Amino acid sequence: MQVWLVTDPTSLSDTLYEQGIALVDETSKAKIKRFYRRADSCSEQCYSRVLHSPLAAVRRMPGRPSSPSSAPPRARILARLCRFEAVMTSPCHDQTTPGIDPPIGFNVSHDNDLVAMAFAPGVHDPPAYRIGVDVMKVQLPLREPFRSFVDTVGDTFTSLEKALLLSVDVPEEEALRRFYLMWTMKEAYTKALGIGLGFDFRRIECDVPAKTVSVDGVPPKGWEFTTFTLTLGGAPYQGVVARFVGGGVDAVVCEARDQVRSFEACSFVENAARQLKEK
Repeated sequence: MQVWLVTDPTSLSDTLYEQGIALVDETSKAKIKRFYRRADSCSEQCYSRVLHSPLAAVRRMPGRPSSPSSAPPRARILARLCRFEAVMTSPCHDQTTPGIDPPIGFNVSHDNDLVAMAFAPGVHDPPAYRIGVDVMKVQLPLREPFRSFVDTVGDTFTSLEKALLLSVDVPEEEALRRFYLMWTMKEAYTKALGIGLGFDFRRIECDVPAKTVSVDGVPPKGWEFTTFTLTLGGAPYQGVVARFVGGGVDAVVCEARDQVRSFEACSFVENAARQLKEK
């Protein structure tokens, strides 16, 4: 399993947008006319072009769909190109066939200045090859106290989780870290399941100090939760990959080691665009 982190999407220039536009097929060009903002149009064109690349042969991971207008345009470009780049550079990719053999499972997430993608060989539980990733910037909403923040989404946490977050013995900085670790763990797991918004987050319980995860009161068998962090511009980000690895062992929670790679946005997009042109 690998995790790719692409940073600083706002650094993408108009030139890179134009390179993406040149790679878009006619069907995608018609689709982007729905967008009012030029930046949104460019990102949707890049998205569509990537989805019609050889990546279409890969088993796409189900997850929570993102509205084209709900995310920063440059982040959306990176998320789409991440998918393509993983396939083209993966040792699983066979340049001589129209498909991928063996296949890979993958999932993408983005928040603020970071795009994350997790991918692994498709071994267990086809055709989905269950893997999900979620990443979020660790921060409080502007002018909102931590307790109020927790109360706002309180129906997504169990009694134990609330106690771990609101204990007077836990410094607020640690409590905020716990909050986002719990949240990204729940998100990553439901994305891996392909259930999305229909899954009650309270069914998932994350005991951060104990490093355990349970679903409906029982540790899920054969699951691995890999946590990772990154600091961008002084701001911390929390991420989690949930992956079904098979076997009858209780879920394992561990920190990422050498599975995580970071890329700068401009060079990443330039490389992906170059490979698209070669195709």
